[in-house]
Amino acid sequence: MKDKYFGFLPGNGIHDIHFNQGNAGQFQKDNGVWQDGGLLIHYPARNQWVGIFLAFQSQSFHTDDTTGNRIDEITPIAATAAIRIIAALVNPAGDDVAKETVILINTSPDKVDLSGWTIADRLKRKQPLKGTINPGEVIKVSLGKDGIQLDNNGGIITLLDNKGIKIDGVSYTREDSRKQGWTIVF
Repeated sequence: MKDKYFGFLPGNGIHDIHFNQGNAGQFQKDNGVWQDGGLLIHYPARNQWVGIFLAFQSQSFHTDDTTGNRIDEITPIAATAAIRIIAALVNPAGDDVAKETVILINTSPDKVDLSGWTIADRLKRKQPLKGTINPGEVIKVSLGKDGIQLDNNGGIITLLDNKGIKIDGVSYTREDSRKQGWTIVF
């Protein structure tokens, strides 16, 4: 008997509603990029949505952005995880895009080479970083007109290392970015 809503056989309901990336072994063929499956339920009387996102224990959350395959390499926590986003100027006075900045700090006792690192916005646009950040040093990264753009209605900023692994991420709201010329501290 066919499913009464979706028409597929066998009619035993919805299946394969899970993250379709980071699979290993025989299920690696199912991997895809940005294929996060989920089940959304709407309760009209309450005007509320509930999302259920499932992953198998064998799946990995760290996946390659080109293939969707798992990344098994462990990133050393020591130096790279010590680079943090501490502030951002999201809504500068005047020309918004040309003056946006993100401020990073190195909390470790080691120099960290930022070659190949990127900062990404909520639309996954990336801006490359370069140079070295010394122990305890704070650097200001100016965002270019052709790079990422920080939305004045709220958004996210992600710091990725040279392997594309998320090292840090922050979010901000419309209220946070409402005051023009003010730096948001995370």
